[in-house]
Formats: sequence, structure tokens, C-alpha cells
Amino acid sequence: MSFQVAQTYQIAPPAPRHIDILTNIVLPDFTYVGNDYNLIANELAAYNAQSRLQWYLVDSAYQMLGTPKPPNRILVMLSEMIEKEGMQVGQWRSEAWLGPMDIPINGQNFQLFLRGVPNLPPANLPFWMESQWVRVVFALVVSGLMSLVLSWSIVRPLEKLRTTTKALASGTLDARAGSSVSRRSDEIGELGRDFDDMASRIEKLVAAQKRLLGNVSHELRSPLTRLQVAMGIVRQKSPPELDKALNRIERESDRLENLIAQILKLSRFENDMLKVELQQVNFSELVTKVVEDARFESSTRAVTIHEELLEECILVGDPQLLHSIVDNVLRNALRFSPEHGELSVTMTLKKKQVQLSITDQGPGVPEDKLERLFDPFYRLDQANTGAGLGLNIALQAVQLHHGKISAHNNSPNGLTVDIRLPVAK
Repeated sequence: MSFQVAQTYQIAPPAPRHIDILTNIVLPDFTYVGNDYNLIANELAAYNAQSRLQWYLVDSAYQMLGTPKPPNRILVMLSEMIEKEGMQVGQWRSEAWLGPMDIPINGQNFQLFLRGVPNLPPANLPFWMESQWVRVVFALVVSGLMSLVLSWSIVRPLEKLRTTTKALASGTLDARAGSSVSRRSDEIGELGRDFDDMASRIEKLVAAQKRLLGNVSHELRSPLTRLQVAMGIVRQKSPPELDKALNRIERESDRLENLIAQILKLSRFENDMLKVELQQVNFSELVTKVVEDARFESSTRAVTIHEELLEECILVGDPQLLHSIVDNVLRNALRFSPEHGELSVTMTLKKKQVQLSITDQGPGVPEDKLERLFDPFYRLDQANTGAGLGLNIALQAVQLHHGKISAHNNSPNGLTVDIRLPVAK
């Protein structure tokens, strides 16, 4: 489609919607007006007063008949339309004219123009965009795509922040929103930068706490060792009536020694300083030994331990850490088992993992406290003499072996801890 563009108007061939107008028009009756221009003008004025489209006649001298009178620039556009071949549509500002059509009135030829027809499409618009419905659909598609891009540009960084927040909450302290969020210049970018600054400070504070915990625990071992040596010397030279007090001091010293050892092990886990010696381990034999030791200790409280183990189950792992996993969980179950109670240790093979389940008949754990059961220094019962480190150490060791550990309550009472570890190929 070609356009001729003047300063204030443009001319182009009619579109299909303009042709449809021509097929439905009914021409006024000019048979009785003769050649009287006033009568012709009155007939056009009466017609235009009730018609949606206004009619104008132009004679051979380019004199225009019709009301309301258009601007003078229109006559220049109409004269150019007359000079062209065939029907044309002229666009002047916000109104469009269709014509010319030869109208003979009593032997005199006039050119008929319709004012108020649909506007021309914008210049250089593809032919398939001439339809109004096509333009509406196209506008909806374009606006939908732009809305989709805008939504994506907002939702994507927020989703990144949400994922990073969950990772930080789960213990991945080096998780950051990254440059894809922080480099933005809007409020989301500012939020991402503040979040990364907060995460960096948290990581530094936790790292400092871990170093402090490890250093303090390490420094406590030396005076504790000297205290145990001095207590041995005192026991050799003390009268028999001091044995009861010395036994109490020795028990408390052993408890302190065990607590410091657990804290040091936890510190090595958290600071990635623990040396792991991987080798093939018969997990069934290892669990059997731990159960035998626990059965000996449980005899004083008449707790019965039942085990159902696999004949052989080979894992690739560190024997000491695997022993620590089972021992910590089993001792925790013994601690909360009632006298004359029962405790079961079962081992099952599920796909490529072995599951060790340790079930006691204790009071169980409130549902809202189950997730915190493996947190360091967390004690559900404050009267319990434990330090709250055993289950966390078990968690760290299980994760080091690419396994999972979880706990759930039993009905009507008791707690089951499930340990899942990958078996050797």
C-alpha cells in the first residue's frame, strides 16, 4: 500500500471496510432540484442532519456543496483525490473522506464524497493489519507478551531470593542472591544487595562462633587433664573417708571430658576439619557390637533390646563415624526408655539404601519440636543431664555419608529414629 503524505493529510486506496460502506449507501434524490445549487445544498443539509456519514458534492469548478463546511485544506485534498484514478480515502487529521463517485444531476456531473468513514491505518502498516479486529487481537497479544516479560522480570528475582532464603535457613551460609538480583537498579535490586550483606554478616558471625567454640573446648582439655592427674595423686594419698567425694569428682570430670570431646567433634564437623577414612564396613557387624554394649549398660534398668539385623550389609564409610551414629542414637533412646521397657533395633534394605530404625517406649517428642531434635545443644527435657549434642553429631556424620536421618512419634508413645545410608555398589 502506498501513501502520498502532505503536510496535513494522506491519501490511500480504500480498505475492505470502506468498500462495504459503498455497497450499502442509498443516494439522495436530486431529480426535482434542477440545477439550483441552493436546493442541492438544502437537500444535502437535510440528509447530513440525520445520517452518520456526511455527503458532499464537488462540481467541475471545485465548488463544494454540503454542511457543515469543512476547512479549506480539505478542498486541496479532495482535488488531489479527484485527479487520481478510482476510489480513494483521504485522511486529514482525525477524519477520513471517501470518494470520488460520479453523480450526474440534471445533466451536470458532480463528484460525491463521504465524510466520517473509518480512518486509514498507520503508514507502513502490513496489509493483514488493516482489519480492526486483527489490530485489536494483535494489541492484546503484544500487551500480553509485555505483561509476561514484566512479570517474569519481577517474579524471577523474587523466586531467586526465596530459594536463597530457604538455603540460608537450612544451613547453607554461603548462599547469596547473586548479581542477577543485586545488579538491578530498582527496589528488588536494593533488597537483594541488603540480603547479601545480611547473609555475609551472618556467615562471619557463625564462623566466629564456631572458631570460639572449638578454641574454648580445646583450651579446656589441658586443665581438665591436669585435674584428672592431680585427682589420681590425691586418691593415692587420701584417707578412705574421702573416696565418696573423689568418686563424685571423677564422675563429673569424666562427664566434662565427654562433653568437651563432643564439642570438639562437632566443631570439626562444622569447620570441615574432620578427617574421614573411607573403607568397606560390614554395617551389620558394627550395629551388633553397639547393641551388645548398649545391652550391657541397659541391664541396670532392665531395658530389653530386640534387634532384627541383616546378615551382611556392606557400606563405604568411616567406621568410627558410623559407630558414633548408631551409638549416639541408641544411647539417646536408652536414656528416655522407662525401666523394664523395650527397645527395638531393625535393619531393612530399601532400593540402594539401608535403613536402621531405633524405636523406644519413651514419652516421645511434641510434633512442633521434632525438627529441632537434631539441633546442637537442644534438650527437650532440661532436667536431662545430656548436653544435647549426640543427635546433632549423628546428623552431621550421616550427612557426611550422603544419608538422611529423621524422627517420628509412635502410637501410643515412643519415638523412632530412622537412619538411611547408601549401600556399597
